[in-house]
Amino acid sequence: MAEYIFRVLARDNDMGTLHFEREEVHPGRSRVTVTCDPSVTGRLIGKDGRTISALRTLIRAAASRYDKRIDIEIA
Repeated sequence: MAEYIFRVLARDNDMGTLHFEREEVHPGRSRVTVTCDPSVTGRLIGKDGRTISALRTLIRAAASRYDKRIDIEIA
């Protein structure tokens, strides 16, 4: 779900602009690092960080249904 949302926001049609790396931090807790082209970073973060904040909230809410926690980082 998270990858789809990020690709739509980044307008990543060729599936090459964004790269995702998932790391298990603790049992039930993961960190997803999104690496992207600098020209796309602004679209993902949004004005004053509002877009990334909303995405983090949405993804955490979806993960909590499965007793998981996911942290999102933009690299």
